[in-house]
Amino acid sequence: MPSASSSDPEVSSDASAGRPGLAPRISRLWWATGPVLVVLVATITVLLARTVPYIVFMPGSATEVQPLITIEPSDGEPSFVEDSAGDILFTTVSTRFPTGFEVLYRLLDDRNDVSPSEPYLGSQTTEENRSFNLSLMTDSKDRAAKVAMERAGYTVDVTSTGAVIVNLDPSYPAASVLRPGDTVVGADGTEIETSDQLAEAILAHEPGDTMELEIERLGEEGTTTVEAELAENPEKAGRAQLGVSLQDRPKYDFPFEVAIDSGDVGGPSAGLAFTLALLDRLTPGEITGGTRVAVTGTIQLDASVGPVGGVKQKVEGALRAGATVFLVPTAEYGDAVAAADGRLEVHRVDSLDDALSVLESIGGDPVEPVVQEAA
Repeated sequence: MPSASSSDPEVSSDASAGRPGLAPRISRLWWATGPVLVVLVATITVLLARTVPYIVFMPGSATEVQPLITIEPSDGEPSFVEDSAGDILFTTVSTRFPTGFEVLYRLLDDRNDVSPSEPYLGSQTTEENRSFNLSLMTDSKDRAAKVAMERAGYTVDVTSTGAVIVNLDPSYPAASVLRPGDTVVGADGTEIETSDQLAEAILAHEPGDTMELEIERLGEEGTTTVEAELAENPEKAGRAQLGVSLQDRPKYDFPFEVAIDSGDVGGPSAGLAFTLALLDRLTPGEITGGTRVAVTGTIQLDASVGPVGGVKQKVEGALRAGATVFLVPTAEYGDAVAAADGRLEVHRVDSLDDALSVLESIGGDPVEPVVQEAA
């Protein structure tokens, strides 16, 4: 009888013969745990494919402002309007509300920032937030026009037409009936033209009282009346508080029409860039001296420059657009320098005058007020 060997396929293929019951045990284990694992994997996959409560901040663009500006003189004004090179660029940040998969992907790129969306949206929906940011852009362009015109020597009269809610605390009762961007034009039957008037109306109440507020809401025609419950000021016992941040809604009397086509970009952070580009158009000379300058920072009516966000992402956009100088508010200077890492010359500015001094130091022409001709 021939002897069996390890090369005998019939012998070598029957390795489980000495361990009876192994295959059935594996089969029973699979049928017990397999469906659970499949459901778990499917659930994780579905969750990762859904939008999650986070927001991703990514490098945006740096766009020349000059081609976006249209000035329509009125009665021969302005007396001097010059087409200048498009050397002032306003910078943006791209944002996304990501899926779980995208969050994991975006975290691999240190140019991106991923944050919870709740502090960014507050009580707003994404569409309401978009409308609010577009309104901030409109306000920013009006402020820029006023500041640039006055620096060029023109007179711009400003009146207030209501109290705008720019932020609200979602823990306050009033957050259930008010939204950022609402403009209060009446309180308890009295017309409201300024934020100070609304503050006085609130102080006339006790905590727990209800105020009747007449508001104009973004994207809606006419006015809406709401009942807002007042809370107690946590720092001043017995004093009523609405739980909102306010600013006056200005109405400008411009000497001529200015339009800036900012497309679908929202937010107030291009204010300084718009101011500088407009001033370049309204005055002789070249404000940058031919240097390609990226700019970020809000502009206030007193020509001061306010802080912004996303400066790390804006640095990348400025570099891609060929900028060699970046003007940023002082609050963002350290982050901008770190992000630039020597690739971009960064300057801090706190006012329009600071920005003009920097531009003059790099070869720009000094800005002189335009002398208006008598009517």
